[in-house]
Amino acid sequence: MSPLPTSPGIGGQRRRRVLVIALAAAIAAGGIAVDDARQASPAVAAPDAGGLDLGGGDSSLLTAETETLAPGLVLTDFRRLQPAGWVTGHVMRADLTTPTLELDVLDSGTVTGGATVSQQIDGTGAVAAINGDYFDLNASGAPVGTNVSASNGLRTASSAPRQAFTMTDGLAAVQELMVEGVLTVDGVETPIRGVNTPGLSVDSIGWYTAAWGTHPLSRPLGGPGSLAASVAMVVVADGVVQSVTTDREAVMAPAAIADGTGVLVARDGAAATLAALRVGQAVDVTVGVNEDVDLAVSGAQRMIVDGVQTPDDQIEAARTAVGVNRDGTEITVVSIDGRAGDSRGMTIQELGDLMHDLGVHNAVNLDGGGSTTLAARRPGTFEAEIVNRPSDGNERVVANSLAFFSTAPGGEVTDVAVAPAIDAADADAVFPRLGRTVSAIGLDANLTGVPVEGEFRALPGLAVEPIDGATAVLRGVRTGESRVDFRVGGLMDDASIRVLGELRRIRPSTTVVALPDPGQTARLTVTGLDADGFTAPIETADVSVESGADVTVTADGRDAFVITPTVESGSATVTFTADGRSVDVAVTIGHRSLTVADFADGSEWTAASDRATGTLTPATGPDGVPALALDYDFTKSTGTRGYYAVVPEMSTPGSLGRRLDGQPQALTLWINGDGSGVWPRIQMKNGAGTTINLDGPNVTWTGWRQARFAVPAGTPYPLHLQRIRMLEIRSAVQYHGHVEIAGLESIVAPDVAQPAAPVVYDPVITTNGTVEDRPQLVAVMSDSQFVARSPESGQVAGARRTLREILAAEPDLLVIDGDFVDEASEADIAFAKRILDEEIGDRLPYVYVPGNHEIMGGPIANFEAAFGETSRSIALGRTQLVTLNSSAGSFRLSDRDQLVFLEQELAAAAADASKSGVVVFAHHPADDPLPSKASQLSDRYEAAAFTEALAQFRADTGKSVAVVNAHVGVFHATSTDGVSQLINGNSGKAPAGTPETGGFTGWTMLGIDPSHGKVGPQPASIVEDRTRWLQAEVHARVDSIALDVPEVLLVGETAPISATVTQDDGRVVPVRWPMSAIWGGDGITVEDGGVGTAERAVAASGVLRLNPATGEVNAIAPGTGTVEVVVNGQRASVEVHVVEAEASAG
Repeated sequence: MSPLPTSPGIGGQRRRRVLVIALAAAIAAGGIAVDDARQASPAVAAPDAGGLDLGGGDSSLLTAETETLAPGLVLTDFRRLQPAGWVTGHVMRADLTTPTLELDVLDSGTVTGGATVSQQIDGTGAVAAINGDYFDLNASGAPVGTNVSASNGLRTASSAPRQAFTMTDGLAAVQELMVEGVLTVDGVETPIRGVNTPGLSVDSIGWYTAAWGTHPLSRPLGGPGSLAASVAMVVVADGVVQSVTTDREAVMAPAAIADGTGVLVARDGAAATLAALRVGQAVDVTVGVNEDVDLAVSGAQRMIVDGVQTPDDQIEAARTAVGVNRDGTEITVVSIDGRAGDSRGMTIQELGDLMHDLGVHNAVNLDGGGSTTLAARRPGTFEAEIVNRPSDGNERVVANSLAFFSTAPGGEVTDVAVAPAIDAADADAVFPRLGRTVSAIGLDANLTGVPVEGEFRALPGLAVEPIDGATAVLRGVRTGESRVDFRVGGLMDDASIRVLGELRRIRPSTTVVALPDPGQTARLTVTGLDADGFTAPIETADVSVESGADVTVTADGRDAFVITPTVESGSATVTFTADGRSVDVAVTIGHRSLTVADFADGSEWTAASDRATGTLTPATGPDGVPALALDYDFTKSTGTRGYYAVVPEMSTPGSLGRRLDGQPQALTLWINGDGSGVWPRIQMKNGAGTTINLDGPNVTWTGWRQARFAVPAGTPYPLHLQRIRMLEIRSAVQYHGHVEIAGLESIVAPDVAQPAAPVVYDPVITTNGTVEDRPQLVAVMSDSQFVARSPESGQVAGARRTLREILAAEPDLLVIDGDFVDEASEADIAFAKRILDEEIGDRLPYVYVPGNHEIMGGPIANFEAAFGETSRSIALGRTQLVTLNSSAGSFRLSDRDQLVFLEQELAAAAADASKSGVVVFAHHPADDPLPSKASQLSDRYEAAAFTEALAQFRADTGKSVAVVNAHVGVFHATSTDGVSQLINGNSGKAPAGTPETGGFTGWTMLGIDPSHGKVGPQPASIVEDRTRWLQAEVHARVDSIALDVPEVLLVGETAPISATVTQDDGRVVPVRWPMSAIWGGDGITVEDGGVGTAERAVAASGVLRLNPATGEVNAIAPGTGTVEVVVNGQRASVEVHVVEAEASAG
C-alpha cells in the first residue's frame, strides 16, 4: 500500500484480540473508569523568560532563566536554536522609573588607558555593566564616538555624527551625537572637530584633556604610520596659551596633559591656525555635543528607528546592543555570545529582529565581537562577575562601559534565600541516604548578600543535618518531591528538592584522564543515576576513593575531585564509590610518540575504493621523508565515495592488520591537503574484534599539516591499523582530488586497565515475555541498506524476511526508522517502494522515516516523491506518534522547521486530555552507546536540548514519552529523566557491534498500553511507570536456536543455563538482554526479575525455578521438567531430571 498520509487516525488493522474486546465491553458497561476528554490537561511549562518574547526568529528549543539583580533591573539568560544555528544570549531590562536605579559611563580613568569591563567597575559598586563604544583597536584604544559620563562629563566627541544611547533628565533615547566646539581667537571662530578622539579629519583641529591619557597625540594626526605633513600643538591653561610647537617629534612623545589644562592639536591646513598663536595669547575653547545629554555611549548601526527595523546588516558575531521603549522609561540591553558551539552570534538583521520582538522602539548596536562583555552581580552575591562568554576566550580590554548602579539601602537584611550550595546541573536533586548541602544568605534592599544565621526545616522525604546557622546537609529519605525552608525571624525562603529513586550507577565526568605533563592535574565530578535515568551530582563527602601510588586524589570543594600525579610517568586506576556503587577512572601520566607507518614501504601499500577510482603512488613528504599520494576521482557517483590506502599486512588472508603497540590515545598523520574538504578517517580493528574508524578533520587546507585522530575513551585494545581512508559524504559535491600522507604516529601513554563501560539493562526491553497482548503494537525495522543493482543481495533478503515476520505479527503500524536503502538513487527508492508493495501491499500501514542513507546518493526529493513528507504526526488512538528527519545528521540541518513542528506537536499532545503519551521516531539517536560515538546526532547541543524537551514534556504534563532511533547498528535501550530511549538494530546490513553489545540483526515490536500513559508529575514508582505504558520486544533473526542446560540436577543444586541463536552467516548470539525471549516449560517456575516475581517463584510449585536474568536454574523438587526458550517464534527445549541426592548416589 502507499505510505501513510500526514496525520491519519489509525484504527485496528490487525485482528482485535480477546483482551481488547473484553476491555471495550467493560468500558461500555461502565466497569472501567476512563479519562474525561473534557478535563483540562497540564500544559508544557513555558521557559522562564521574564515576560520577554524570546521565541521569534523561527527559533525552537528555547530555554530561559530570569532573576532580579537589583530593584528595577532584571536579567534573563536564554538559548535557542535558529535556522542558521544556536544563539545564546542575555537580556537585561532596566526600569528607569525606579528611583534607586542609576547609570554611568565608566572607563579606566583615561580614554586611552583601556581596561576590561571587570576592571572598570571594580570597586565602584556597579550591579551590572556592558561594554560600550567601538575603539581604536591595536592603537590608542580611545573610543571612536561621542561618550559622556554622568559623573565625569564629556569624555570624547567625534567629528562625524554617530548613533548613541543617551540619557537626559532620567529619560533614555537613541540619537546621533557629534562634537560641537569652537576655538575663538581675537573674535575669530574656528570649529573644533573632535574632543579626545583618536581620529581627526584632514584640515581640522581637536581638543584634548587630561582624560586622554598618555598615548601620543600623533595618533589623531594620522600617526604613527601616516602622520600629517603639517602638525601643530598648543597647550592652553586658564584660557591662555602656554606653548606652541610644530615639531613632529613633540606630538610623537607620550602625552602629559595636566589637570586644568588642555591641548589643541591640528593637522594639514589647520596647523597654520595654531602655529600663528603666541605664548600668553588669550584664547577661548568651548566644547560640547550637539544634543543636551547627561550621559552617552556611542555605537554604530541604528537597528530600530521609531519602531521600524532598518535594513542595516553585518555578518554574524557576538553582539552588544541597547534599546529604549517609546517614552524612554525602559532600557533593554542585549548581549549575544559568539564563536561558541551553542552560539554562532547574530547578524545585525537578526539582532534587530530580536530587539523588535522585545518591544524596543529605538535601538543601537554597540561594539561587539570579542569586545562583547556583560557583567552582573547575581542576587545574594557580593561582586559582579562575567555573565557572557567573551568570544576571544577571555575579557578584552575595551574603551568604556555602560554601568548600572543601585542606591537602595544596603546592609540591612530584608529577605533571605536558600539554595543548593553547589552550582551544578540537577543540584536540586538527591539520592536516598546521600547528602545535598544547602546554604542560606540574607538579602538587603539592593539584593546584595548579607551573612545570616537561622533555622533549616524540611518536609517529609528529607532529613536535615545542620552544619551551622547558614549551611545544612539534606539527606534523601523517601522518593518524591520535598522542600526545605530557612527562617530568620519573620523572614523565610524555601527550595524544592527532589529525592530520586535508589542509586543504580555512578558515572565520572570522564572515564580516562590523560596527563601528558606530570605537572598537570585533572578535575572531575561524579554524577549518580537512578533506574529511570534521573541524575544528581554526588558530593565529595559521600564518595570514597581508592587509587594507586602514582596519583593522589583530593576533594576540591563539595562537588569535585582533583587528581595529581606523583610520578614522572605511570598510570593508575582510581575507584570512586558511593552508596555501594563504584566506577573506575583510568589515569595515565606522560606519553610518547611511536611510529606506526613511515611509508618507506609505500610500494607495498594497496588501494581500495567505494564508488570511486584513483591511483596510489609513493611520494615525498615534509623534509624529504617518504609519503603516499592518493589521486582519486569522486565524479562517478553522488553516493558516499571513498579512496583508501590499505596497509600491507591486510594482503595476508585472515590478518587483522598492523598491530599498534600499547594503548594509543590518538594518532597523528601529516596530510598535504588539496582544500577539497575530503574527510580523512583511519580504519582500525579494536580489541573486541569490531571495525572502528578514527575521525580526522575535513581537509580544508592546502599544504602540509599534521592532523590528529583521537581514540575514543573506552576503546578495547589492542588496535590494528587496516586502512587510511579519504571519504566524501556530500552528495552535491563531485571532484578530482589529490592528497599526500606521511608520518603516521601513535601517541601512547603508559598502559592502564581500561574502565569497563557500565552495562545498563533497561527493562523497557523485555528479556522474558512478549508485548503481543498490549492494546497497541508498533513494529520497527531499520538499516537494511540495499541497492537496486543487487536485488538478490543479503541485505534485500534480510529486508524481505523482516517484513514477512512483522506482517505475521499483526502490528497496528510499521515504522521504517531509516536507512532502508543504501544510496538513495531514484532506482534505489523505486526498488524500496517495490519491495514494500510486494511484501506488505495494503495489509499493513507503514511510515518511512528518512535516515542518512536516504540522501547518501541523491536528494531528499527522491524520497519525498515516493514516500511523502519527511516529518509526520500520526494519531494512534490515545498515543501520538511523531517522526522527524535526521538524514543530515542533525534535525536542524535536515529540516530547519521540524523542531518547531515537534514543539507544536508536544504542546498539542499536552493540551489534548485524550492523549496519554507520545512516541518520537528519528533515525539518529541523541547518544550512541558504543565507545566510538560515531552514530549520534552531530550537534551535541541539539541532542541535549532535544532530550531535555522530551523530559520536560513528561515532567510538566505527567504524560509518558519515548524516543525510538536506529543508525548505530546495535539494539540498545536506556532512559533519561524518565524518557525511554530505544535503538533498533540492523534489519539487513551486518551489525556494527559485537553480540555482547547488541550487535545482531532483527527488529523491534513496541507494545503500548495507553491506559498507563498518564503517570502524573510525580510518578508513583520507578521503572514500572515507564514499562507499564511502553515496553519493547526485540525479535532477533533466528536461523537456529540452541539451549544449554544440564539434563540431570540434584535437588537444591543451582546450575548455569544459557541459550544462543545462530543467524545470517553463522553469527552466534547469546539469548540475553537486549534480545527478548520467552522462557518456560513444563514443571518450570520462571523468576524474570520483575516486581514480586521472586516471591511468587519461591511460593510456586514445580521441579525447577529458572531466572533468565541471572542465567541460573535451581532444582527445587524431584521430578522431570522441560526447560523451553522461544526467540522470535523459534523454539528449543531440554528435558531435565531432578533427583534426590541419595538416588543419584545409588
